[in-house]
Amino acid sequence: MVEIPVSGRVLTWARKFRGLSPTEAADAIGVTEAELREFENEMRKPTLTKFEKIGAVYQLPLATLFRRTPPDEPKELPDYRTFEGASPGQSYEFRVALSNVRTWQATLRVLRADDERFLGAILRQYDLRKDPFRQGEDERSEIGISIKRQLDWKAGDGFRHWRAVIERLGISVYLQKFELQDCRGCSLLEDGIIPAILINKAESENAWSFTLIHEYAHLLIRRPGISDLNRRNPVEVFCNRFAASFLMPVAALRRVLPHWPDGPLNWEDATINDAARDLKVSAQALAIRLEELGRAKPGFNARFIRKPTKKKATGGGYVRIRLSEIGGRFTASVMNALDRDVIDTVHASEALGLGPSYLERARAYVERQRELASAG
Repeated sequence: MVEIPVSGRVLTWARKFRGLSPTEAADAIGVTEAELREFENEMRKPTLTKFEKIGAVYQLPLATLFRRTPPDEPKELPDYRTFEGASPGQSYEFRVALSNVRTWQATLRVLRADDERFLGAILRQYDLRKDPFRQGEDERSEIGISIKRQLDWKAGDGFRHWRAVIERLGISVYLQKFELQDCRGCSLLEDGIIPAILINKAESENAWSFTLIHEYAHLLIRRPGISDLNRRNPVEVFCNRFAASFLMPVAALRRVLPHWPDGPLNWEDATINDAARDLKVSAQALAIRLEELGRAKPGFNARFIRKPTKKKATGGGYVRIRLSEIGGRFTASVMNALDRDVIDTVHASEALGLGPSYLERARAYVERQRELASAG
């Protein structure tokens, strides 16, 4: 039976890097906690089968686990979920999702270094100290999305359009699923050049739109990090208000509501639900917006809080899901590099996580994203 001479320090680092306790890791690997401790203390070596299982559970390349010393860890993201010294933890699923994003971003950095025609991001800068409502509407004007265009989008397509618009600016938008208690999204600007937004798939698509623009605001004020859209942290408050005015400018509200009151109203649920559907946002987001504008009573939004429900599988297969997760910005960058012979078919397939026979599907996806960004 072949034993693998792996470093116990590396195994310990890998488990902690994924945020797993010894009990959780041992259960997932299929060993006792005592056996895991023996691996980590180098009292015994794992077999090849166990070593491969460790790699699968920790979702790390075997080459990383073969290191003699732990690799340098990426810098921790600023965490805007903290309040009064209490810092929420990060689940295994979130840590894996964040690692995936960093891997994809590392691929883009390599492409940028090798491809002189690699397109950088268009990232304007706004001021946390100034009015977020005004700046949100200003940024929407800069992007050039009219109210009519937003209202004309098909029901359920709001996020797809907004994502395509933001990715057109050179910002990668990734979808990954993890526990909602971790966060709704986060933003990265680790090299100052290639920004990224990660959105939690566990929410509804209308909620994705708000999270997307909220995280976009984080990038625009150069305060990337982990968010939960709370209403206590000043950075989060700014990004919430920026996103609200971006997605729901007053002129749009006047279009979708039956009338514009002089003061706070106790709106009918059906009115709010219909208007939110027209705007392609969640009813709660619209209710909060009306509260902040003084057109709904404080706490009105509580009527529209909905517990997340388990989504039904919509089908479409692995290719559709994969492309949805990595998004148009990343896919387009890889396909552009392939078309200019910066990389070959094998490397393009590896980067996208798709077999060579699916590269034309990837090309069609990129074209569709361009249409979504420009249609209307």
